[in-house]
Amino acid sequence: MVTLQTGIILAAGRGKRLKELSANKPKPLVEVNGKSILSNLVESMIDCGLQKIVLVVGYKAEQIIRHLQKFSTAAEIIFIKNEIWETTNNIYSLWLANEYLEDGFTLFEADVIFDKIILSTLLQRPDDNVMLIDKYTDNMNGTVVTCDKKGNITSVYLKQNQSDNFDFSDKFKTVNFYKIGKEFYQDFFKMKLEEYITNNDVSYYYEAIIKDGIDKGYKFYGLQTKPYKWWEIDTKEDLRIAENIFK
Repeated sequence: MVTLQTGIILAAGRGKRLKELSANKPKPLVEVNGKSILSNLVESMIDCGLQKIVLVVGYKAEQIIRHLQKFSTAAEIIFIKNEIWETTNNIYSLWLANEYLEDGFTLFEADVIFDKIILSTLLQRPDDNVMLIDKYTDNMNGTVVTCDKKGNITSVYLKQNQSDNFDFSDKFKTVNFYKIGKEFYQDFFKMKLEEYITNNDVSYYYEAIIKDGIDKGYKFYGLQTKPYKWWEIDTKEDLRIAENIFK
């Protein structure tokens, strides 16, 4: 196991589904019970030993930069601006951080509130490639996966692959926290990322590359979050649920 020291946070989007809550500030700065989603994430990363934190920012980027000044003495924090955040998706934001990916990295989306122990468990998992997952429930939304009896991911279903009668009964929701190993990145992920960007497929999600890799036989371990708590905040209802979970 290689101990990864670099964490990538994708925080460029606005979060329109939060409506007025993200009208004047970026989605990651929305507070859950008085603490921003982003502060919870960055504090946890620092406490778990990540020494370099790279944030790809876009919408109202200066607010995020100011918000994280308080952490500048605890870790090296690097900001990369996605100037075309309104017309691109997270695969392009990740591409902008490509110079920090070569040795493997941890990847986080900035809209998840969670118990810190979840992050330490992810970082301590010996597998090179790991994704956090949780048993799917009806109030979840997004990419889901299936696992074998050993916990390895067997299939990935992006949102676009989920039909109206899609069977969620044996599925797990991705938490959008990943550990990407050096070998997988250099052997496969890097090539596919360049391919998407070269073809100007900037509206895709990076999860498509992980799906492609698993389909090709690369191994990912599905680390379940239970019994620890987390929630992805996309809507005002998600925020209400999160505040109840963490009150």
